[in-house]
Amino acid sequence: MKTTLRLSLPPLRELHDDAQVAFALLDRERRILRSGELPLPELAGAVPASRIEAVLHPQDTVATRIALPPLRGPRLEAAVVALVEPLSLSPTDELAIAHGPREADGMAAVAWTTRAPLARGWETLAAAGLNAAALYPSSAVLPADDAEPEAPLALPAGPRWQQASPGWSLALPELRPSVRGAPRWRGPLAWAAVALAVWIGGLNLYAARLAAEGRALQQAMREQVRQAFPELPVILDPLKQAGQRRDALRAAQGAGNDGDFMPLALAAANLLPAAGSRAAVLDYQDGVLSIELEGAGTAAAAPDSKPVRQAAAQGLLLERTDQGWKLSPARAGSPDTATARVRIEGGVPR
Repeated sequence: MKTTLRLSLPPLRELHDDAQVAFALLDRERRILRSGELPLPELAGAVPASRIEAVLHPQDTVATRIALPPLRGPRLEAAVVALVEPLSLSPTDELAIAHGPREADGMAAVAWTTRAPLARGWETLAAAGLNAAALYPSSAVLPADDAEPEAPLALPAGPRWQQASPGWSLALPELRPSVRGAPRWRGPLAWAAVALAVWIGGLNLYAARLAAEGRALQQAMREQVRQAFPELPVILDPLKQAGQRRDALRAAQGAGNDGDFMPLALAAANLLPAAGSRAAVLDYQDGVLSIELEGAGTAAAAPDSKPVRQAAAQGLLLERTDQGWKLSPARAGSPDTATARVRIEGGVPR
């Protein structure tokens, strides 16, 4: 059950560790469950409650009503301080000032007290294990038609103790004491942890989005490479494989192999002896150029070794055959040897 422990504090100058404090324990419907007076050290253990509220003695606060301008945030707070300044005998930076909401007529309740005694009194409550969530001026929790507005809450507890809790109090965040060893920076640390969690969550979402975009881009690149180079069986690294294939095509563009038909045919034209060098048939297959000469039987009777030596100097193998000559690279069986076949008879390809 949610309960509220409302304390009626003595004047702050009289509030010490063993001070007697009147209290009333209220339920959710503001009914009085228990009331009495106990020393501060005994209250926290004897009367546990969901929420603790402290009502300041009328001697410790000044309460009045002021006309509030229709402002918000820091500008409104600055306006309240400016309005309180001519009403107070102390500098406003030595005061704890709080105010209620602006009402329909533009007026609002305001109260103030000296900061130092209020901070010490709040610290005394905290040291006794009483974590007061609000420090109310007595005028804020009394009935509007109270017959003794200047009198503090006193026992026996009655209707004066049962008023609803207002939404404002003099429990300023900067004056909040440590509670049972809790550091003052627990709140900031909690907010920092929340901010860090939000930041990490956002970073993870952004990383997931980038990863998805990267996968989509990688897939698109694979499709483009597959369309450009359908001969590639497997595409693992599109950029690298496309670059390698491009370089291979550039290297092969317009380049001839020593075992191709044209290089061998040109070499044969330069190497064959002038006598009987008219070719009747050129047969090219598997990197070997076979040349059948007109009048091959006569030419073969007078072998000439000079073309053979010249061919060897060029890395070619020139051999005499019964019909003429056979020309091939010195390493005709290498993997780069051409495999096409060309046959020319009488100057006409067959």
